[in-house]
Amino acid sequence: MKQTNRKSLVLRRKSFSVLSWTILAAMVFFAALAAEDVSSGAAHGPLTGIAACLGTIVLTRRITASRIVLEASELRVVNPIFTYRIPYHQVMEVDTSQNGTLTVYTFDGSEVYSTAFGGSLLDHFIGTSDRAVAQIKETVRERRVPRTKEESRRTLTVSWIADFCLLGTIGVVVAAILAPG
Repeated sequence: MKQTNRKSLVLRRKSFSVLSWTILAAMVFFAALAAEDVSSGAAHGPLTGIAACLGTIVLTRRITASRIVLEASELRVVNPIFTYRIPYHQVMEVDTSQNGTLTVYTFDGSEVYSTAFGGSLLDHFIGTSDRAVAQIKETVRERRVPRTKEESRRTLTVSWIADFCLLGTIGVVVAAILAPG
């Protein structure tokens, strides 16, 4: 098998990346504006605003960081909370469900839905989920190896920006509660 076929391939909607970085920049800007008001003495308002901005970054980054990664020996579906690692030999079928969401069906009876390619009206016309399904099917066919003992795994998704912003949100909320006034 060609070495180029073994490189990792990341599938995601281009709009997710643009939206994620745009909202991140906007929320950092608004948090900075709110932080300037802290010196005026009205601590609860600006701190609440900063917490809201950081919370928005957490939600946005978690959702828009969703993707599908086609690795050398497994398919990785990264959703906001959980990441599913499915060896290619476990993939029975990849298709879009009735509502248009990309779904991976495994031989052990699991159905793994992809947040990155969730059904939408726009996707119905553009067809990004259908193109992703075709790419995944081709890759699974090329990279499938004889059955091994390796099983599918589910782990928590790590999103460093979102996780640090979540810690910041908690810290700012505690500061807003404990601030005098």
